[in-house]
Amino acid sequence: MASASSSSPLVSVTREEFNAFHKSDRALFTRLVVRLRRDISQSLQVMSFLLYLEKSGLRILMHLIVNLVSLPDYFTNSVADEVMMCLSCLSYNTFSSFVASTGMNINSSTIPLITRMSGGYFTLEVIHQNRENILLAMKKHLNSICYPAFEDICVRAEMNNKEILEKEKAIEMMKQLSINRAVRRPESSSQFLSEQQETARTSNVGAIFSEDEQSREDVRTVFLTFSRGYPITEAEVHAYFTRRFGEIIEAIIMPAGEGNEQALYAKMVLHSAAMIPEIASDEVTRTKYIINGKHVWARKYIPRSSMMTINNGAPSNGVSL
Repeated sequence: MASASSSSPLVSVTREEFNAFHKSDRALFTRLVVRLRRDISQSLQVMSFLLYLEKSGLRILMHLIVNLVSLPDYFTNSVADEVMMCLSCLSYNTFSSFVASTGMNINSSTIPLITRMSGGYFTLEVIHQNRENILLAMKKHLNSICYPAFEDICVRAEMNNKEILEKEKAIEMMKQLSINRAVRRPESSSQFLSEQQETARTSNVGAIFSEDEQSREDVRTVFLTFSRGYPITEAEVHAYFTRRFGEIIEAIIMPAGEGNEQALYAKMVLHSAAMIPEIASDEVTRTKYIINGKHVWARKYIPRSSMMTINNGAPSNGVSL
């Protein structure tokens, strides 16, 4: 790497010196792609946008990245989600077309963390007003800082993601082997008859247990709804809630839309019902999340039978599974 000034010749800068100069930038990017397992390409854009904010001239943002490095993961992850919303806004030529596409009431609270960190200056509307300058600055930061400073981290993150994927596949394979393992052959006809009698004796108990198991599953299920026009994948949902709350998900049931239409809802079954209050407040109030710039609403799942009871026997107007 090299840098120059108008009054001095080119000064050689080693890779180690360059990386040391961008120590805080590298630390934040590492957190995004390694610890939080966010998408690498998107995280490069997130960093270039944060660099723009830091160099925007606002005194309150002069040490933005250093401050973010010192804050907890959940806060950093939430800021990154808000940046993705900003990037979505910047992808539209006009602010009105962006607002129309979201179907939301866009106001100063849409990106509350960025607005608060900038002392109330940066809102989505202000960001779009500076669209050309921001995109130009982001391109410059990507080429001069992000690509060269984060190159080795990107390689590390890709290898880490590959290892995690292989482990997940191995775990899933072990589960399948466990489910499909061969049944031990009875050693004698008397043992065979004894096992058949035991199976017949417990068959009714098994049926009751299945109903009870289903009931317990309903208790630890979160109902998610998505914005039309912003398709989201099961993998995105799983990655986001795992990053934010840990390994809490047992299964995600996301029915496919008709034809090429996106899924508009999903059931997220948790390992424990104790996590429900942290993710969704109750059956009525919806908690909003932003996943890769797309809005997701969560509430406690209400089984069809319970919904009928709530509405005094009248069918629910909402989606039920």
